[in-house]
Amino acid sequence: MFLRVFSLNGRKIGVEDASCKRSMDLRLLHGVAYGHSWFGRWGYKFCRGSFGVTEQDYDDAMTMLGSLELDMIVKELSKTKYIKEIKQMIRCYRNMSETHIITLKDLLRFMLIVKSPRATVSKITVTYSAAADDSWSPAIIPRHSTKHTLSSRSNSMKDKSVRYRKFSSAVSNMDSRWPTRRLEFAAQVIVDALKDNMAVKPGSSGMARQDVRDAARLHIGDTGLLDYVLKSLNNVIVGDYVVRRMVNPSTRILEYTIHELGKGHKYKAPELEHQLITHVEQQEESPWVPGNDVYCDVLFLYKNVLLGYPDSEAVDLAVQTILDCRYFVKEWPMWDEMEEQVMTFICHLQPNFVDMKYELKGLPCGEVVVVPLHATVGDLKRAAEAALRDTYCIAERLIVTDIKELMGVGDEEVLFGLIQSGVELCVRGIAVDVCTPLKYQGGSDSWKVRCECGAQDDDGERMVACDICEVWQHTRCCGIDDSETVPPLFVCTGCCDSLVPSRIESAFSSSKGDSIRRCRLGVSAL
Repeated sequence: MFLRVFSLNGRKIGVEDASCKRSMDLRLLHGVAYGHSWFGRWGYKFCRGSFGVTEQDYDDAMTMLGSLELDMIVKELSKTKYIKEIKQMIRCYRNMSETHIITLKDLLRFMLIVKSPRATVSKITVTYSAAADDSWSPAIIPRHSTKHTLSSRSNSMKDKSVRYRKFSSAVSNMDSRWPTRRLEFAAQVIVDALKDNMAVKPGSSGMARQDVRDAARLHIGDTGLLDYVLKSLNNVIVGDYVVRRMVNPSTRILEYTIHELGKGHKYKAPELEHQLITHVEQQEESPWVPGNDVYCDVLFLYKNVLLGYPDSEAVDLAVQTILDCRYFVKEWPMWDEMEEQVMTFICHLQPNFVDMKYELKGLPCGEVVVVPLHATVGDLKRAAEAALRDTYCIAERLIVTDIKELMGVGDEEVLFGLIQSGVELCVRGIAVDVCTPLKYQGGSDSWKVRCECGAQDDDGERMVACDICEVWQHTRCCGIDDSETVPPLFVCTGCCDSLVPSRIESAFSSSKGDSIRRCRLGVSAL
């Protein structure tokens, strides 16, 4: 990706962080644990937030949630039904760690390190008995218990690797945007493709993933659905076949194979499907013990602490603030081009005093301008003029008159030694067509956004326009849930206040909120 970015002279790459794992939003989980989003490990930083969330709000929310002390969490969650599990979990991971775990940030960060296959934990705890639940102070676990615990865990992993389960029961626990019947149909199409390949090539070891995908695309056009199902097909039963995948040791290509139930094959397949399915269901219903599955422990904290913190408006607001920040950007600094005998600048178009009287939603981002080392200030003006003309419709007739950072410098002055390469410059000019309907990326629509959350522009969230003033607002900020349909008639709060007579407002001040609510949803008589 880096080569492609530099070859296109790209300076900023933006992403939308919608990454999830086991129904957990990773931008929330990593934001509390590490102070940045999941993409933050690759240098992506806050770009913009929805619902008026600023970068300062985002940073404050992560700091607030990460600084929650575990002892305080235990105290405030003491009346919940899962307080026993919370105590066990905190005690378990405190005993596993050689450093002090004080805050929620410390706990989540340690748990995310433990789950990594590359991490080596030198201090392991044993399973707690029910009698130990009443004691809250952590106990010291002898290190000689490590060997026994690790061996028992490795044996359980070996037992788990040979168990199969039905795909129909597996998809019921998946957090998927496709319905279960659609997933099962895609799995059956993939199995049919593997059966056809086995009939044509009876001696083949398997079918490459790309070949399976291409064969299934003849029947299903949704490639996202196919990729999702292919990722889930491993050690599962689809119809009368067991589907497995593995990397071919000779070709290093991921391959899929199927084996018919009831017929022997070289894998340790189940002898009786009913017994294995019953065994898996019994295993899923077994009591949850903190420390046995780190993913389950993280999910437990995510649902019951981050999302289910009782009677705390501050925690709920901080969580929602982080979830409302999905857009992140990574910026590459200008590289040294002195060896290429050129100078590079980022030129921003800044409106002059005449153009500033027009209401503009935002200034265009800067353009990269490259000039030779011996270029003058006049050459830079002409190069910036050409770059801005080629990019923006409002600048098709632009004539650059001055550069803010070079005010008072003549056009004949040489740039080298006068200004450093790689800096950002603000250029002004005349003949900027601010009245063109094509001055914005969204087209010629003259819509306005003014929401009570502070948003002044379209941030990608669902909105509704007032039928009187035609100003757009977030449906969530107007009290319309995402699951609800937008009413056929909507009147904003400001227009409602102007429509309600002052005498009625003073007489029925106690019921004003309900009247405005009905007016906004378009169900009251106007």
